[in-house]
Amino acid sequence: METIKRCNRCVLDSTVEDNTFDSDGVCKYCHIHDELERSHPVSEFQVEKLINRIKDAGRHKKYDCVCGLSGGRDSSYTLLKAVEYGLRPLVVSVDNGWGTSIADANIKNACDILKLEPITIKFDWNEYRDLQRSFFIAGVPDVDSPTDLAIYAALHQLARQYKIRYILNGHSFRTEGSSPISWSYFDPVYIKNVQNEFGTIRYDKIRSIPTITCRDLIVDTFIHRIKEVRILEFMDYRKKDVDKELKEKLKWQDYGGHHQENKFTHFIQSYYLPVKFNIDKRKTELSAQIRSGHITRKEALKIIGQPYSFDQEIVDEVTARLGFSPQLFQSMMQEKKHSHREFKTLLSFYRLFRFPIYLVVRMKLLPQILYLKYLIIIF
Repeated sequence: METIKRCNRCVLDSTVEDNTFDSDGVCKYCHIHDELERSHPVSEFQVEKLINRIKDAGRHKKYDCVCGLSGGRDSSYTLLKAVEYGLRPLVVSVDNGWGTSIADANIKNACDILKLEPITIKFDWNEYRDLQRSFFIAGVPDVDSPTDLAIYAALHQLARQYKIRYILNGHSFRTEGSSPISWSYFDPVYIKNVQNEFGTIRYDKIRSIPTITCRDLIVDTFIHRIKEVRILEFMDYRKKDVDKELKEKLKWQDYGGHHQENKFTHFIQSYYLPVKFNIDKRKTELSAQIRSGHITRKEALKIIGQPYSFDQEIVDEVTARLGFSPQLFQSMMQEKKHSHREFKTLLSFYRLFRFPIYLVVRMKLLPQILYLKYLIIIF
């Protein structure tokens, strides 16, 4: 039996397929964090500089940025800060059929209090269910990747439509870290190939779910000059303080755990990934907080020492709505595990054009974390 090696600094270990360790036993993802820390220092000056750049680009327009809102902590706080800094965001929410009443209330309260009118993109249930079923049948861990791509594509489409140059992203490497690509990978070619092999609807026949191509991204970046920015990465973002502020200012409600504002994501992270793939996404989040000094490694080890608790009612609801009998689903859970590497993806294309992508990142037209995550093998 292979011995599991754990990072000496965080709690990520060798069960992460693409993880590597230096001579001191420190993992690749700690080094990615340190690189991002150097380029994204906590700085009010940097936040204000970015805010002013967004305002200048959006002058004389109704909106100066696009901001996705899920009702979760990160997107709610990003929206709150954007408005407090004087930005005029176009708010976008995506309804994939798995939202919770708490998330819906958080979205409504935030928009009502901040006096914003959100655009809601609602997926056709039959189309989306077919996409989700395809990924389960394929036996890969990235079953939520169709939603990830759809959100990304929707924000770009609306930025293009309204001639908005900036998209606000609520991610922060200090609290969320970087999810390994062996745990969570998405690109349009990958999703298309999984759907065409295992789905009943051809991918090019799906109409209600936004998508984006490489060509679209190139045009958005160099012609429309659309740029994704992460203002939280320049802030001292601490969950306890943020939760208190959101509750006081936006009547925000906690939903119990990271990404549990969505039933499907709750199911994936608490049941599907740990049981079938031995993937515990708490490790990514806790490792980021260790590196940022928010918790100790000892505290994190104690947390992951306890099994990931799941809600059986949500498990039953998800499998039933996707049309899997309990027996069939349990059989699928026992079948061989597969990976995005077994399908056609854009990863080889990204790696072929590594240097041009590096230059684009250096020009600050694409987030640095994407280059570090997808294209750099540190050791």
